[in-house]
Amino acid sequence: MLAAHLGYGLGASKAVLAVLPDGLPPRSCELVGPEGGRRPLTAGPVEAVPGWHAGPFARIALPADLAAGSYTVLLVDGTGREAVSEPFGVSADRLQRQTMSDVLAYFRAMRSSGEIDRKDRHARLWGDESGREVDARGGWLDASGDPSKFLSHLTYTRTMSPQQIPLCAWALAAARDVLAERHPALVRSLGARLRDEALWGADFLVRFRAPEGYFYTGIFDALTKRLDERVVTAPLAECVRTDRYQAAYRQGGGLAIAALARAATLGDRGDFTGPQYLEAALAGFHHLEAYNLDYLDDGTESVTDDYAALLAASELVAAGAPVTAAARRRARRLTDRYVRPDGGGPGWFLADVEGRPFFHAVEAGLPVLALLRFATVLPDAPEAGPARDVAVEAMLDVLDRTAAVPNPFGCPRQRVRPAGGEDRDAFFFPHANETGYWWQGENATLASLAAAACWCAEAAGVTGADRERLLAFADDQLAWITGRNPFQVCMLQGRGRNNVDYESDFPNLPGGIVNGITSGWADEEDIAFLPADAPQGESWRWAEQWIPHTGWFLLAVASAR
Repeated sequence: MLAAHLGYGLGASKAVLAVLPDGLPPRSCELVGPEGGRRPLTAGPVEAVPGWHAGPFARIALPADLAAGSYTVLLVDGTGREAVSEPFGVSADRLQRQTMSDVLAYFRAMRSSGEIDRKDRHARLWGDESGREVDARGGWLDASGDPSKFLSHLTYTRTMSPQQIPLCAWALAAARDVLAERHPALVRSLGARLRDEALWGADFLVRFRAPEGYFYTGIFDALTKRLDERVVTAPLAECVRTDRYQAAYRQGGGLAIAALARAATLGDRGDFTGPQYLEAALAGFHHLEAYNLDYLDDGTESVTDDYAALLAASELVAAGAPVTAAARRRARRLTDRYVRPDGGGPGWFLADVEGRPFFHAVEAGLPVLALLRFATVLPDAPEAGPARDVAVEAMLDVLDRTAAVPNPFGCPRQRVRPAGGEDRDAFFFPHANETGYWWQGENATLASLAAAACWCAEAAGVTGADRERLLAFADDQLAWITGRNPFQVCMLQGRGRNNVDYESDFPNLPGGIVNGITSGWADEEDIAFLPADAPQGESWRWAEQWIPHTGWFLLAVASAR
């Protein structure tokens, strides 16, 4: 029996999943309540997820009106054997109270300090012999086994650059505002901590800028863990370092601008003032408006540039900067990228000049969030209605694609194109892709989609039925991350059951989220988590913590029921 280890909020959709390897439907199932009272439950169909060796499963929906308390589910399977779920709690703000303080503690523990900061205060640039230095202190270290600091890596790709430190700074600030709207009882305990951590990230971004006006992409030691190897650079595969360290919109520059603009509205200050955050954001924006193409390896913008630049412009407008025309232009460009197949069915965003569909292992929900943020900030703009409509349509199409195959977990599916392959719908990111090596667990992208679904559910014009579908989808993603997955692993260190270690020399920290579940090592139609057939040294793909997972999870939880 599979249940979310951390329980469910009062208003959340609630379900457990029965694992039925013999494929027989359950004979009976009951909910056992806090006082021992029992209520009959109805199991859904027995379903095998296509390609997965795990299962089959039957989803058992729980009553929507459950009172606060501790519950279990008792099941008699098709052979007459009894199974009892682990107890799970139901209470107001359940997931928020179980996770958000821990996540904030994780970010504080990941702050760059000590000898690393003493070195980074005088960081050198790769390939530069002039003696120029960068004050790169502060920010957050990237992952359990990587003390680098990145606005983004994989910057040599068109669409795979993940948003890293800037995303986390923006998500912390956005989560504070969303929490005040949806879980106001928690603002007193969490609001100041969210703001303080967001400002810590913003302070780093102010410093990590070149006199010419651009943001640097990252500081990296080529995974040597040696202080003397830490340099400002943009790495390629195999840790090859380059001097292409100017961050374009899609390479972290756009989200850096968005984070700084949002920091300017927080009503407090870190090492810099609100006007200084806004000044840095606006200067960075004007620079990229002029030079973005120059910083791209292929000289051509992609959908990632569009949504990063749109969020940057929207946050600047929200902070009072006069960039409305640029925001409207980017909204049109991103909206126009959405295509619907001729034969009907779910659509997708066009990613690049090759006409590939947009898919992402880290931030699949970010185009939707950028469109919604624009529509909220500029509600009277002619582009606001179309932006909101496309955002909702794109998210509902994700739901339709997800439900197009037996899928009792509600695990999301994306339209993907593997390198050298054909377009197809898939649960997991293809191993063959433009990086040449990089794929890993997708807890970040699941949480980004959960946040996007929650924001869409509150958009104007969303009907009651669609609103419930969107919120239920978000609940499914958070349940997956907190243990209701085929491996019964809670991905949040220190909570739930079956937490995993990464490496003894690089332990995972309480409150952080590990990379997560992928397709099979040899069979990409299958599902895997630390599979036995993976070679030694590959455990990072599943078991290592990474700050984008945790930042996206924080925003999703703040946005959820």
